[in-house]
Amino acid sequence: MKKIFIVLMFFLFFQVSGQKNDSLFSSKPKIGLVLSGGGAKGLAHIGVLKTLEKYHIHPDVIGGTSMGAIVGSLYAAGYSARQIDSIFHTMDFDAILYNKYSRKYQHYFKKEHGKKFVFGIPFSFKKMSIQLPSGLSDSQKMFNVLAENLQPVSNIEDFSRLKIPFICISTDIASGEQVLFNQGYLPVAVTASALLPSVYKPLEINNHLLIDGGIVNNYPVNEVRDLGADFIIGSDVQGKILTKKEITDLPAIMDQIVSFGMYKEMPAKRLMLDLNIKPDISGIGLTDFEKIDSLIKRGERAAENKIKSLDLTKIQSDYEVKDLHYKKPDSLLFDEIIIQGQKKFKRDYILGKIDIRPHQKISYHDFMEGINNLIGTENFEKIHYRFLQKNHRNILSINLKEARHKSYVNLGFHYNDLYKINVIGNFENKHIFTNNDLLSIDVIGGNYFRYNIDYIIDNGFSLTWGLHSGLHRFSHRVDAKALFSQENFSINKLDFNYISFANKLYFQGNLSHFFYLRVGVQHQYKRLYTDVFSGSEQSEAFDFANKHYFGNYASVNFDNRDDYDFPTKGWFFQFKWNYYWLTSDKTSFQPFSLYLFDLNKTLRINKLWLIQPGIKAGIHYSKSHSYENMFYLGGLNNYNNFDNLVAFAPVDLLSVNALKFASFSFANYLNIHKNHYFSFSTHLLRYNQCDDLWSTDSKNLFGYNLGYYLKSFLGPLKLNWGYVPKLKKSYFSVGLGYDF
Repeated sequence: MKKIFIVLMFFLFFQVSGQKNDSLFSSKPKIGLVLSGGGAKGLAHIGVLKTLEKYHIHPDVIGGTSMGAIVGSLYAAGYSARQIDSIFHTMDFDAILYNKYSRKYQHYFKKEHGKKFVFGIPFSFKKMSIQLPSGLSDSQKMFNVLAENLQPVSNIEDFSRLKIPFICISTDIASGEQVLFNQGYLPVAVTASALLPSVYKPLEINNHLLIDGGIVNNYPVNEVRDLGADFIIGSDVQGKILTKKEITDLPAIMDQIVSFGMYKEMPAKRLMLDLNIKPDISGIGLTDFEKIDSLIKRGERAAENKIKSLDLTKIQSDYEVKDLHYKKPDSLLFDEIIIQGQKKFKRDYILGKIDIRPHQKISYHDFMEGINNLIGTENFEKIHYRFLQKNHRNILSINLKEARHKSYVNLGFHYNDLYKINVIGNFENKHIFTNNDLLSIDVIGGNYFRYNIDYIIDNGFSLTWGLHSGLHRFSHRVDAKALFSQENFSINKLDFNYISFANKLYFQGNLSHFFYLRVGVQHQYKRLYTDVFSGSEQSEAFDFANKHYFGNYASVNFDNRDDYDFPTKGWFFQFKWNYYWLTSDKTSFQPFSLYLFDLNKTLRINKLWLIQPGIKAGIHYSKSHSYENMFYLGGLNNYNNFDNLVAFAPVDLLSVNALKFASFSFANYLNIHKNHYFSFSTHLLRYNQCDDLWSTDSKNLFGYNLGYYLKSFLGPLKLNWGYVPKLKKSYFSVGLGYDF
């Protein structure tokens, strides 16, 4: 009986075991999804995900590198492929690549003068040498985009607790070793995985100096299998080793650098894959993000072709993919705010820039405005923020890294009709006496030496003050009879030589990112002279003016344009008042004022067409007048350093002088292709050399202007042709580079 019992037990054991094995074999395997890096080519992963959803193939674990990590993290967080497609279509890839921010967050000094330099290099006083930057831009914009979209999983520390368990790969550039992220703050981990070498600066996390994971492991197949995957699907958008002829630009060089190491391991990795999907990425570069629609379709097509050949019964599931329903909160309220990483800048400074306090409600929009305002100070290399919930408490955690470099050497050049060829060298230094001061020194070489020195203490929305000193001069041939009819010159043309040496002290109130008021005192030395005049056999200097002036000035400034040289939207308004009450020439001097008004608005009519109506007006208010203080109109350039020189595009610069004027313009811009613009504008000028602008002696000029503009790395290229029917004169001008 005992023997029979033992035999029965063995029989039952093997029967049950066989049933379990049959059941295990017939059950759906654990599916792993591997997404490679590849820059813009990684957008094809979205198409692959769409096709997997179509055939009800649902990954149980995901691993990705670089762009594969970005796409994979969004899918792991719970977004559907359709939603990821939508998210990527709203991204400004240029802004992410080059860390571009709206002008409104810029320091007012840089906003006021526009971009002047082609490039800048950090300078070290300790080593007394320049230092090449570790990348072209910071990754702050990338982090912001990821933090916003991954907000629903902000509180998850362990990536295995995501809707789909997830890992991503980064590279420790100091050791050359792989760093695997399976826990931490997801937006930070994904940012660290996607830092293209030389494009982005490395990111320091947990004592690792991190750069793009594609350098060490661009296709983390082993890591996904280690998560327990039985059936591994790979989406591979890696390129190939380029030939000598194909290496034509920086993105191609970066693609080649990343490719060398990865291809040695690819044959072995492909053998571990059960399904390797390889979208056609021919003709696509690392930064061709504008081809997003084509890339998604290529991903769909490649996945469709591969999946059709499979027996889907074992890998399909009845899991229904749903959109992630998440709505950004209208307002935020934090019980605690934790700040880490600050050294020079106090907690109150940081919270003040963001305009946030514990237990104080703030809208989500205003919070992001505050973060961008803090970024705009350029005092921080990274600003990582996180919303946490612990013990029913809402916590804001901010992790900062202050900017290492406080000194920069900047270089630029330009050519225009007034200054001809000029080169600018700039030295910029922060934190000399306080944490919020700035010293900027411009040294300009060309036909004439020029300089600017500015020292500013920026107190944000509290009272700000600054010092300015500048020397500016130019020489331009003008129509003698048109500008100096009272001098009875017998010649038609003469050289208009103008020198302005100015020193100013001012106080400023910043009412918003766009709006500020300024008042100050100033000293100006002005000299206006010509080397040729009637009645002399030799060329000698004839001074129209050679005087020192002392006075006050004030201005009201509003500027919310999105770009200085090529705005697509926004208002610009400026009102200046200069009052001079003392001069070195006391014999015939009477106090006088100069008023200058400038207003324009840029409107986008459609994708291609922009319009910009504008008004300018000036008044010289005095009982006596002198040439050096009259208004001179003409040309296209912005004369930031001269309050009495005003652009009027249809005629050559310095073609008209006036004591009072009003001009009206209506410009049309056609953005014909990427950075290429055509313009057509009409201009009306009414001016007078007496006290009454609307007297019968007032003169009118009406003209047209045609232009071709190009946004280039070196600065704007501007080609303009102007014509005034009344004068039967045309004017052609060429400009290249940023104005300074």
